[in-house]
Amino acid sequence: MSVRKQAEKEHEKEHKKELRKTRSRAIIGTAVAAERVMHKKRAMERKRNRAALGAAVVVAKGISWRKAHGKQDEAAEAEPSMEQVPFGAERAALIECALEMRDNALIKGSGGNVSMRVPGAGPDGADAFLVTPSAMDYDTMLPSDVVLIDGNGATLDGCRRPTSDMTAILYIFNNMPEVNVVIHTHQPYATALGLVCDELPADFTTVIDELHAAVHVAPFTRSSDEGMGVLTVEHIGDALAVILKHHGVIAVGKSIDQALTAAIYLEESCQAYLAALATGLPIAHLTPEQIADEAEERGYYGQPE
Repeated sequence: MSVRKQAEKEHEKEHKKELRKTRSRAIIGTAVAAERVMHKKRAMERKRNRAALGAAVVVAKGISWRKAHGKQDEAAEAEPSMEQVPFGAERAALIECALEMRDNALIKGSGGNVSMRVPGAGPDGADAFLVTPSAMDYDTMLPSDVVLIDGNGATLDGCRRPTSDMTAILYIFNNMPEVNVVIHTHQPYATALGLVCDELPADFTTVIDELHAAVHVAPFTRSSDEGMGVLTVEHIGDALAVILKHHGVIAVGKSIDQALTAAIYLEESCQAYLAALATGLPIAHLTPEQIADEAEERGYYGQPE
């Protein structure tokens, strides 16, 4: 075979290889685009199902409430609406937060819980607390299912059993007066990091901006124990979250948005840190000066109020 023919053959081979690569990229790109579309469709379907299921539950609960109160007439009074339930909007906000936790893969099923301080709503003007009920499906949960309790755990309003982590949550509220919301999750990446590290260092801008400091890992204590709250208070430091070893995360905040954002960005940062650890290469850390510089208020993030 002549040199020229050999060169032409090699060129044709390279050309075919490039064509295969181009087709592969196109196929992968199409698959990724299709997956994104499917993800959006699934998210929309979940919202539609949630709305439909919620409506069905309202009807079902209304019938049950009428029967329990001897109301046989279909036009009789149904279960109280959100406006009629004390702190109905706040109760609804806790449910929505739990659904956001699930949508962000921070919990599965009925896991985790959300609670909120209600200033002055307790006996003699003391603070009361709204807590999600124990082991109930968030999709079918109604505002009236959320329980209002006092600082000792006694039910002030509601017929459901409060979250099994109630004593731990109350310990946090009673010992951290600046906290208005407590979120408990079982988020996998943060929980995994807790098995191999003592803290998530402040090496990410999101940790500094949204969690305010490195996130510590607290020692193990059994679930549904006041010790969860004790260890949270002892180990949270200046951060808005703490990782509970072998268990999950407690995130806190002045508002639902702040606590939920802290939990979401903690999970994202733990995923990135675990990926970096998996390389086996040295981890690049920010200096205290760099952390302080990032923490400086810049005054231009977000939209003006």
